[in-house]
Amino acid sequence: MVGVPDSAAGAEADQAGLLLDRAELAERADVPAFVVDLVIDAGLLAPLDNGSEGELFGSDDVAVLAAARTLVGEGVAIEELAALAMRHVTNVENLIDDAIDLLKRHIKRDSPDRAALVASVNRLVPVATKLVVGHFERTLWARAMARVADDPAIAAGAILVRTRRLHRRVDPLAVYASAGADRLRTVWLRPDQGVGVAAIGEVEAIEPTGNDRFSAASAARAVLAARIRRDEQSEGPAPVLVGGFSFTANREAAGNDSQPRSNNDSGSPHRGPSWRGFGDCRMVLPELTVIDREDGTWVLAATRVGPDGDEAAAEAALERQLAAFEVEPLPATADWAAASVECDRDDYYEALVSEAVAAIGRRAFQKVVLARTLTLDRGLDVVAVLDRLRQRNPACATFAFSVGETTFLGATPEELVTLDGSRLHTTALAGTAPRGDTPEADERLAAGLLASAKNRSEHRFVVDGITEALTGLGLVDPAPAEPGLMRLNRVQHLHTPITAEVQRRRTGASDMDVLRAAGVLHPTAAVGGAPTGASLEFIARHEGFDRGWYAAPVGWCDLDGNGEMGVALRCALTGPEGACLFAGAGVVADSRPAEELTETAYKLRALLDVIDEG
Repeated sequence: MVGVPDSAAGAEADQAGLLLDRAELAERADVPAFVVDLVIDAGLLAPLDNGSEGELFGSDDVAVLAAARTLVGEGVAIEELAALAMRHVTNVENLIDDAIDLLKRHIKRDSPDRAALVASVNRLVPVATKLVVGHFERTLWARAMARVADDPAIAAGAILVRTRRLHRRVDPLAVYASAGADRLRTVWLRPDQGVGVAAIGEVEAIEPTGNDRFSAASAARAVLAARIRRDEQSEGPAPVLVGGFSFTANREAAGNDSQPRSNNDSGSPHRGPSWRGFGDCRMVLPELTVIDREDGTWVLAATRVGPDGDEAAAEAALERQLAAFEVEPLPATADWAAASVECDRDDYYEALVSEAVAAIGRRAFQKVVLARTLTLDRGLDVVAVLDRLRQRNPACATFAFSVGETTFLGATPEELVTLDGSRLHTTALAGTAPRGDTPEADERLAAGLLASAKNRSEHRFVVDGITEALTGLGLVDPAPAEPGLMRLNRVQHLHTPITAEVQRRRTGASDMDVLRAAGVLHPTAAVGGAPTGASLEFIARHEGFDRGWYAAPVGWCDLDGNGEMGVALRCALTGPEGACLFAGAGVVADSRPAEELTETAYKLRALLDVIDEG
């Protein structure tokens, strides 16, 4: 692809007033039809309001697409351009509102002459526009020139994906275990659903930053899907992206580079494993994906077509990779002695809960979820811990994301969102009690949890927050009036399933896929608080460590937009230098610091029970 020649630009100028449909617009701009759909869905182009029944576009729209074509032709990846466009669309409305407010404050509105007011607007809008555009152009030019030597553009190429069903079942955890530390590695296991995903390597990564990272990742997913060339295997799974998001955005930019405290030494500083490499968002298209599901085990291999454009060579390499695929089964799980680390003492955390209760009393917010950490001075045996977690917690999503020698792993009971076609499913999970040592004791504790005003209040905040968020997506099924129970090894929770029917475009950057849905829901009151803004501000100012991906959406999304994102709980960040475990509890008006501390101790035991004492 190349830029628009001067002669072509002149010809387009001569066509002023020409009306084009989508197909004609794509042909005249010399771009694929899916690019036209993407730009229109993103809101960057809109049909002319000319009273006609169909969509028609003007010659100015050809220039917009030609500009995008020029950028792509110069090496800007189209999904990165789409992500930038989505961030523009998300933010420009706020900027316009601010500009209008500014003009309204300075235009002489006391004049009864409407014509004079219109003249003022006509005079001031171009001036303000020129000022803003000039500043943007100068800043973009200066920063681009400063970075050009260190960040060369990489042209976007086609990506081939080939799929095969294996003759025998393969354990995705064994696939994860077989990969070396020099490659990205991910595993996602749902034993109760008979589903597992293992992903090795990286062909493409989607890594937007900032508060718009969910919509930007969604837009990039849509564009990447258009670049994928799959083989014709209608019964096989679609290619998937694996990864997650940070709890809050721009942590490094905000100067929040603090490390977790140690809860073993009265709050003394401790430099635990770093979140470096995880980022605000990282969704990866793997080189090799193994999906084990009800109809067997599938292997997907992906590669980028080389700069020579030789698709035949790329396909031959994929076929060789698939033919050579072989994985040894994991050895049988050996007995282990659970780690005896004590986790029931943290004066700082109790004081923090007291401070939060006092803030609730002042009506600063109604609920806040406060987390603490437990640090170990050695790294974890990742594969062994994952194997034990899935055996002990079959109803949870057991996961691991490995970047180099650092791994974020856990077994979360909380599903943030699952999307299959237009059907969306999520759960409200909040309110906690321990499990009993006997069936009778367990039932007493369960009955106490169901009757607890404090826990039901905490749970209701979560149900109401999710319901309100989903209303904008077209919530059709009312949530059950009464919560049920989710029973795990160490704890039991109040649990309410919630479903919705959402509108799907199936194409384009504004499709409501699982990534965009996760952005609508995150953070729920189960991990943040209510109202969201005030509770998150309290967490940022007082909690004392960077949550990173803890309590944030993690999971997978196929390139059709379906997938599952869980909330990263019962988890740890581990590396050669040590491990950092995370747990939190919801604080409401009648919370007691000692009880909230005990609740976090029960949650920490979910991991400590599968860590070998040796």
